Amino acid sequence: MRTVISAILIFVLLLACAGVTCAEDRADIPVTVRIPQMIVMILDTRELVFDEVDFDYLLGTAHLTRVGVIATKKQAVKATISGNVYYTLSISAPEEYLTGTNGGFLHISQLRWRLPARRDANGWESISLERVPVQSGPPGTIEVRFDFQLTAYWDNPAQTYSGQILLTVIPDGS
Repeated sequence: MRTVISAILIFVLLLACAGVTCAEDRADIPVTVRIPQMIVMILDTRELVFDEVDFDYLLGTAHLTRVGVIATKKQAVKATISGNVYYTLSISAPEEYLTGTNGGFLHISQLRWRLPARRDANGWESISLERVPVQSGPPGTIEVRFDFQLTAYWDNPAQTYSGQILLTVIPDGS
């Protein structure tokens, strides 16, 4: 009888333990991440505008010269560059002339730029059709500010001119 009770007790314990038994298993999942080259440029303005007040050499900041009037826009454009690669920022123009509403033209070289951070008063460079490197940098985020200057020659007709400049950021192979 003891054997029967012991057998029943062992059977009941086995059934009870079978319900409580936890199976343990583990699976490793390999993870592969391929991050592409990423680089973004954001400009703080959509347009560079030289108005009549910018050419005021009597009460304003413009400079009168023998050939015309020079208007300056300090820190007129801020480019914020963010990326995970080394880069080079360049400036150029897609067209050789700014076109007037009444048919006149301004040569793109009349528009000049400089980086105010360099503190070089004579560091003005004319915009051209060729890409001119402005600055290179490492991965991360950086702000690049531009001053612009336009020389209006005496023989440039009074009218509104329009055109474009290109800021281009290119990943370096470094």
